[in-house]
Amino acid sequence: MDIILALGGVILVIAVGVLVIGAALRSMRPKAPEPHVFTPSPTMARSVASTSTSTAAASQLTPAAIAEIDRLVAADRKIQAIKLYRQHTGVRLQEAKDRIDHWSVSTTAPHLAAVSNAAAAHSSITATPSSVRGALPASVAAEVDRLVAADQKIHAIKLVREHTGLGLKDSKDVVEAWPRPRHL
Repeated sequence: MDIILALGGVILVIAVGVLVIGAALRSMRPKAPEPHVFTPSPTMARSVASTSTSTAAASQLTPAAIAEIDRLVAADRKIQAIKLYRQHTGVRLQEAKDRIDHWSVSTTAPHLAAVSNAAAAHSSITATPSSVRGALPASVAAEVDRLVAADQKIHAIKLVREHTGLGLKDSKDVVEAWPRPRHL
């Protein structure tokens, strides 16, 4: 009878040990990642009034602005997306950066891919001043004319980049080949 009790005790100890080891192994399994939620950084501490103002400003983004930010984020052009977000909301740089870093491409905003200039940046066709001039609004083309005439190439390059989606080198080449206005 003592042997049966001893054998039962040993079996009980082994069963408890197996349960403890099983629980330990289950807790060591990798877990599925939790969805990432935007949370402002601690350096963004400010008054409740300014927080509610920036939240209200962010909620007033137009569908066209959201679509353009989506396009920029998808093209990995975060700096331009941050600039656009700040223009439309008026928030501080750090807050805009945090928002764009956590931006997920919208599935509800109307996308302007058909009229975007994203393809121009990746096109194998070389951009010429005449083709770029034709793609620009008349007021922008006139401003580029003025900047080139005033020998302000850097500002002209920035303006061409903003309105065409071309890269820095292509924009520089276009501005350098831009026809200079004739002086009478």
